[in-house]
Amino acid sequence: MVRKAPALAMVLLLVTALLVPVTWPRPEQTVCTTDLVQARAVAGLANFSAWLRRNDATGFIGEIGWPADRDAQQWTGVAEAWYSAADAIGLPVTAWAAGTWPANYPMAVYRPVAHGMDVDVPGPQARVVERHGTAAGYLRGVNLAAGSFATSEVNGGFGSANPGRYGHDYTYETPQSYEFLAGRGVRLVRLAVNWERLQPTPFGPLSATEVARVRAALDHARDAGLLVVLDLHGYGDFALGGGPHQQTLLRLGGPGLPTTALADFWRRMAVEADNPSVIGLGLLNEPTRLAADGRAGALLWERAAQQSVDAIRATGDRRALLVSGYIPMGPPSWGLMHPRAWIRDPLHRVAYESHAYFDYDGSGHYWRTYADELRDVTWPRPALCQQVTPVTRQVLQW
Repeated sequence: MVRKAPALAMVLLLVTALLVPVTWPRPEQTVCTTDLVQARAVAGLANFSAWLRRNDATGFIGEIGWPADRDAQQWTGVAEAWYSAADAIGLPVTAWAAGTWPANYPMAVYRPVAHGMDVDVPGPQARVVERHGTAAGYLRGVNLAAGSFATSEVNGGFGSANPGRYGHDYTYETPQSYEFLAGRGVRLVRLAVNWERLQPTPFGPLSATEVARVRAALDHARDAGLLVVLDLHGYGDFALGGGPHQQTLLRLGGPGLPTTALADFWRRMAVEADNPSVIGLGLLNEPTRLAADGRAGALLWERAAQQSVDAIRATGDRRALLVSGYIPMGPPSWGLMHPRAWIRDPLHRVAYESHAYFDYDGSGHYWRTYADELRDVTWPRPALCQQVTPVTRQVLQW
């Protein structure tokens, strides 16, 4: 539940048409929880929202997921508390995930009937997602992940020369799937695409075949009345070759894949993704596999992200840009690697993107029982009631 702090006097602000209207800095709000795992999750959002306010920045939660198998009732309680905090902050959120998941995948918010191709069945998580849907000031929705299936994480032979079979290893959702999501109240989808499939050679041309598939998916979203964040769903590595050929794994910032390679991709893809449904471009899902680690990796990512922002703006693109953080990038740890906001955007249309999972390490694996998770919340011990800081502006607009 949310307890509002005493209201402040309204201050009318004049803003340009380039920005979502800013109303006034809202006071902190108090979100109360009923156990320590819930409190830990809300404390993470409190940390993220405080960083945004200190840096005069705005944010986006690109992924939030929890399982519907063992201990489902308890994890759903955490999700309710977390979404209540996100509501109080005014954060746009896309839940993980909808798509053509296997029937036993425990975090599918929406999926097809067994062996079907149309997303048309809500999972248990959908009740929470729909209760905390789009409202005045912020957008809500889900991830569509099937465009990122069957990559190097699960297929050792994957690479730019072996991108997988479309319609078998990976796909983009059917028009009926988008219509179903719109009918459930989904307003925003974060659409996953893959770098190697779209640009088989760094600095080379985009694949006309794959671009056409992505553009068709964007048309389906537009026709259903949905808005899209186009998510380059990778981690900073690039699998060159693959299949019967030798695979070379390149890392962003290293030999063969300088940071300007990502900027080159976005310079090209921003032009191709000119569909009116696309309101945001997600530069890189989770930049965790770079050519450097630790603080050096964070600085490398800051440089790569700025170069990509500059390249996109040089095309004349004015859409919102979503910039993830280097690991650890979850809300509880946000700011450890990036003490200050670093992107310089002449349009001031950047949101910093974090991903939230409720297990002890934020990995989303949920290996432990809920009872074990409760025992693990020892130090620092979060307060059951947390102060969260509302954002003062939005860049994902409709």
